[in-house]
Amino acid sequence: MSQTLSIRFRGGPLSKTLLLALWILSGFGVSSSVFAAGAIAPKSWSGGTVTVNPGESANASESGGGATMAGNPSLNGSAWAHAGDWWNIQLGASPQVTIRVTADDPSQFAPGLSVWTSGANLFDGGTTGYAGETSSTGNGTPHSFNAYGPLGNSGTLWMQNGQGGNMLETLGYSISGPSVSAPTGWGETILTGAHDARLSNIYVSGFSGSASSGTAEVVLSGVSGGHYTIFVGGTQPGLPGGLFDVTVTSVPEPSTLLMIGLGLSALATVRQKP
Repeated sequence: MSQTLSIRFRGGPLSKTLLLALWILSGFGVSSSVFAAGAIAPKSWSGGTVTVNPGESANASESGGGATMAGNPSLNGSAWAHAGDWWNIQLGASPQVTIRVTADDPSQFAPGLSVWTSGANLFDGGTTGYAGETSSTGNGTPHSFNAYGPLGNSGTLWMQNGQGGNMLETLGYSISGPSVSAPTGWGETILTGAHDARLSNIYVSGFSGSASSGTAEVVLSGVSGGHYTIFVGGTQPGLPGGLFDVTVTSVPEPSTLLMIGLGLSALATVRQKP
């Protein structure tokens, strides 16, 4: 339906250029293809922690659903962003950072986690429905999204830098539930255990981890200082879900450990003197 906008100012008509500008700013001319970040809302860490340097840690407690990260049959096994939990954390450069999710009751919740980095900038939350990406089940992002593959793969554009977000690299994931059989929602591979998804060594030099009943863990080596994002969800269809804890621990620098060791050695020597 056409719309007519007539404006007069102090007895004289506004110029067509200004009239068009006002029409656009008023919202009449805004296209539905305009994108805005903020598709997901991150949770807070206990005590308000936002930065973890070597020798420090952060933790949080939440409750998760049974198959919010992997195994949901209605999503062909893909992750559900709004049903899982997100955290942002700024890490100082560190030789090693461990991220662990532990279920209070493994019979209720089988945890999984994925980790990304947005480098020097805080993750902007991505864009809902970016570029019209649709999964095999007909769901748009990030209602359903690819939590496993490198950025640029189907189901990741909503968060990728230069696309719908500012995320720079998928680092990897760890799930304690079973592998998901193909075909998945975005064609991604979802395997039990910990798996490296990096395409470079720019942000971390190594990725490892483990998964067992009630626990999923990721270990990042040679970590560059910057912003990192964690997604946690359930990975076992049929489980009701339950409480869990997530912890981020940064190992002290080797020089710090050496100083501590020398200090303890000196203290022991003093105590041994008569």
